[in-house]
Amino acid sequence: MLPIGSAYAQPALSQSIRALEMDIGVQLVTRTSSGSRLTAAGSAFLSEAQRILAALDAAAVIARTTASRGSAPMRLGIAADAATGWMAKTLQAFLHGDPEYGLVVYGGSLQNLLAMLDNGHLDLCLIPFLDPVGNATAEPLWREDVHLALPATHPLAAEPSVDVRRLADELLLVGSVEYDSMAARLLLDACYSVGVKPRITTALPHQEVRLALVAAGFGIAVLPASNQSLVTAIGITSRPLTPPLVMTIAAVWPATGLVPSAQHFIKVARSFETGPRIDGGAGL
Repeated sequence: MLPIGSAYAQPALSQSIRALEMDIGVQLVTRTSSGSRLTAAGSAFLSEAQRILAALDAAAVIARTTASRGSAPMRLGIAADAATGWMAKTLQAFLHGDPEYGLVVYGGSLQNLLAMLDNGHLDLCLIPFLDPVGNATAEPLWREDVHLALPATHPLAAEPSVDVRRLADELLLVGSVEYDSMAARLLLDACYSVGVKPRITTALPHQEVRLALVAAGFGIAVLPASNQSLVTAIGITSRPLTPPLVMTIAAVWPATGLVPSAQHFIKVARSFETGPRIDGGAGL
């Protein structure tokens, strides 16, 4: 029996890549004696191919959901900063409160989600409020306090709140440039305003990786306050900041208007009797 990835599989793979390069008309892979790596064109092709495959997967889910429910599901985009405890409560109420509506969820950077919305590929987005939001319409739904995520053994974890001036010697774990974080931006702006320049890591786009490093004592990070119950079990303490940092989560929809399922989602988001909601229904 041959092991997976043996030399016997390599010629077929190389032939497939060469055939693809001939079909496209550009070099996708640079081959050297030490191995192979993607060219700039190859990286661009891979990114676009992954996007197309994800869209095909989503199309299959939409088709199956439409067939089983008799109506198309809502296509919801969720930015990383909007994936909070309050969003989870809203989604739970939306999905269990009225089984008529199905749901397909997309993640991505703010720019990509807004582009998908503008192109008609999404019905609604949840993002930190931005002004402007292109051709879309935005309505604030709730506010999220931004807290500091610290190792439970960190000296600052013993304080009720953390003054940003105490962060000069701390290593701040941040996301990638593509997945720009409003929460991290708020913290950095607050630090810079008082002359503090925290040390910043190279880009760590996945929150799970950042929080694992916080738990290991490698650095600190930011997170929405409503997410703090998700991290206490892994040895992380959440503390508010001084001055307090707050971001607004908004619903954004196309200029063509709200589909019924998106209207219902916003209604559900505003139905909670407690929590940091923003009253009023006027679009911004």
